[in-house]
Amino acid sequence: MRREFSFLRYLLVHYYVGSMLSNADDSLYTYPVEGRLLFPDKSTPPTTKLTLNAGEYETFSRFDGSFTFHDVKPGVYLLDVLSTTVMFSQVKLNLPNDPEGKVRCLEYRYPGAMKQPISYPLDLMAHVKIKYFEVRESFGIHTILKNPMSYMAIFSLFFIIVFPKMMNSMDPEQMKEMQDQMAENDPSAVFSQMFGGGNKKDDD
Repeated sequence: MRREFSFLRYLLVHYYVGSMLSNADDSLYTYPVEGRLLFPDKSTPPTTKLTLNAGEYETFSRFDGSFTFHDVKPGVYLLDVLSTTVMFSQVKLNLPNDPEGKVRCLEYRYPGAMKQPISYPLDLMAHVKIKYFEVRESFGIHTILKNPMSYMAIFSLFFIIVFPKMMNSMDPEQMKEMQDQMAENDPSAVFSQMFGGGNKKDDD
C-alpha cells in the first residue's frame, strides 16, 4: 500500500514539475510581432485594428502607422488588417521555436493570389481604397434611349407637332372623308387614308 502511494505521489510530483517547466519554456519563447502600415498618399494613417489568427492576438496601429503584438508564442499565424478605408494584404507569419531563428513571412495580396515572401519587420502598403457605393451614371443620350418612357415622350411629341402639320397639308376632300369616317367610329380607315391607303371606291 505504501509503495503504491509513494509511486502515485512520484507521478503527481513529476507531472507538476513538468508542467511548470513547460510553462516556463513557453514564457521564455515569445515574440513581439512588429510592423508598420503605409499609405500611398503619405497621409496620417488612422488608428487601425490588426489581428492574428482571427482574434487570437489583437492590437491597434499607432499615430505613425506602426504596430506591435506583444508576447506572441511560436507558431504559424495569419495577420489581417481590419481597415474600413483601404485594402491591405494578408500575411502568413511563421515564428520559430528558437528565439535566434528567423521570422518567415508570406504575403497574399488578395484571396487566391500567389504568395510571395516579404521582409520582417513588416511594411504593409495599402493597395486600393474600399468603395462601398457605385458611381452614379452620368446623364447622356444613351441614358435617355435606355428609358422606355423616352419612347413614349417621342411618340407624344410626334402627335403634338407633326400630326397637326399633316392634317393641314391634306386635301379638303380627304379631310372630309376622314371626318366622316371618324364620325362612323372607324379609326383604322382614318389611318389608312392618312398614310396612303387610299379609298376603295376610288380604286374601283
